[in-house]
Amino acid sequence: MSENFNSPVKIGIVTVSDRASAGVYKDLGGPAIHEYFTKHLANQWQPVARVIADEVDQVAAALCELADVENCCLIVTTGGTG
Repeated sequence: MSENFNSPVKIGIVTVSDRASAGVYKDLGGPAIHEYFTKHLANQWQPVARVIADEVDQVAAALCELADVENCCLIVTTGGTG
């Protein structure tokens, strides 16, 4: 695997929420994480965000996709509390 050190680092942001994924209410956790990284990271970064239902298969699929397909070097999750 060749790496391009001039490219922005990819960071996956996964919000796990049945209601946010269904559009019942707006996701607030993912945007808060995005804002935090934008404020605190010195280098450029590229967010790869997902809002998914609180189902084990969907969580596993999202994590695998972000790691294996999107090549995110970090994946942060939020939600899944209810």
